[in-house]
Amino acid sequence: MNKSIKHISVASTLLLAGMHAFNLITDQCLIPVTSTKNNKTFQWRSLHINYSEKGNENNPALLLLHNLSPSSSQEEWYRTDDSLADRFHIFKIDLPGCGRSDKPNIIYINYMYVQLINDFIKEVIKKKTILCATEYASSATLMAARIYPEMIDKVILISPPPIDELIKPASKKEKITDKILAAPIIGTFLYNCIMNKENILDQYTYDYFYNKINIPEKALDIAYFNAHYNHSNGRYLYGSILSNYTNINIIHALPKIQRAVYFISHEHRKPICQEYKKYNPAIHEIYVKNCRKLPQLEIPETICQHICDIAFSA
Repeated sequence: MNKSIKHISVASTLLLAGMHAFNLITDQCLIPVTSTKNNKTFQWRSLHINYSEKGNENNPALLLLHNLSPSSSQEEWYRTDDSLADRFHIFKIDLPGCGRSDKPNIIYINYMYVQLINDFIKEVIKKKTILCATEYASSATLMAARIYPEMIDKVILISPPPIDELIKPASKKEKITDKILAAPIIGTFLYNCIMNKENILDQYTYDYFYNKINIPEKALDIAYFNAHYNHSNGRYLYGSILSNYTNINIIHALPKIQRAVYFISHEHRKPICQEYKKYNPAIHEIYVKNCRKLPQLEIPETICQHICDIAFSA
């Protein structure tokens, strides 16, 4: 019996040592990738929030928000920067848990992002702003427009997710997943295995892009870097997402939003947009082709044109 316990102990120690070595290799081999220059820091509460700005400050303010995922960051918009900067004073931000912003070991909830959006507009942009958000950043953007409308002009949502995905509550099973991912060695190891280059490529191929040929190698490198920057601490946000902590029920807020809301989405996602319109018939829809969830990376010229048309419409 003692020998069995000893063997189990030795095997467990070796297994943990192997995981730790794998984590160190992942961390040490990470190559910095960025297309954004002159990044700035917004000190928000106890967090360092990475952001950038471009364009003439006399132009309308446009805040670009990336998808809420540990592999996402403001770099999601790198193919639209120059075109949009000709017409807007653009701001791009790395949401907490993403990119080069702080990634603390906390439970990430939707309302935290709502407050960040509001505070960033008030303290950094300091004028009425057009919000443009991708996929799972959509719910926080809509809530910001509902709770803090005074500093928001229009809202543009790119590929918003189905409403039923946003109202899923956390369960005991999902809360356990969050705790496992927060574990220093095992959690980091599991996260690093999930956020490997092959899985990121699969996500871009089957979920984010319409045509694999259109996927920029740079976008994949940036996504991998985002996922593992700061010792793979994006796992804390990932755990909160899997546990549904970042979800919020927007059904009651949708009818009360006082700002114009526009959806830009692939035409196959029309049923999703129609679901939102059940609660707010005033939502405007724009459907585009040859793209999936990240059209700003796949068809950037088209998306820039739609954003400009929306912003400068009556």
